[in-house]
Amino acid sequence: PLSLQKKNCKHQLSESHRSKSDMSFMAGLKEKAIQGKDGAERMAKSTKLKGEVMLLQQKITTIKKDFGKEVYAAMVAGDRAKTEALFLGTKSQVEALEAQIAQKNQQIEELKVPGAAVPSGSGVVGYVPPPPGPPPSQPQLPSGWKKATTPEGKEYYYHETTGETSWSVPVS
Repeated sequence: PLSLQKKNCKHQLSESHRSKSDMSFMAGLKEKAIQGKDGAERMAKSTKLKGEVMLLQQKITTIKKDFGKEVYAAMVAGDRAKTEALFLGTKSQVEALEAQIAQKNQQIEELKVPGAAVPSGSGVVGYVPPPPGPPPSQPQLPSGWKKATTPEGKEYYYHETTGETSWSVPVS
């Protein structure tokens, strides 16, 4: 019976080790899948934005061509007021479209950062979920205490109710 108990114990340890190994492997696969999904979402959003930029650039080209035809007729007629109005109107349209292009190019740049794609159902642009739990290097503060930073960047602690302050982490 003792040798049977040892065998069972070794079998259980082996299964436990395999189980932890399998869980670690599965966690790695899950992480890779999440990263792949994020990359695909960022690429799709970036491609869509690039298409929108191209359409806006084409619109600018069309506006400028139309301006050329219209301004030529106004110049031939010697209508300085109409020429100026056409120029200012066209300039305003082009600047508005260029601002949209700049905004979309900024979004494209932001999508180059991993985690910048919007997770399904989050409703928040650029949402990246925080890591689970507090960072290990930061101790848990006692109830009522908050951490703050001076304008010079030095960290301190204060108690919301009593107004007490401390440069070191307060203890309960």
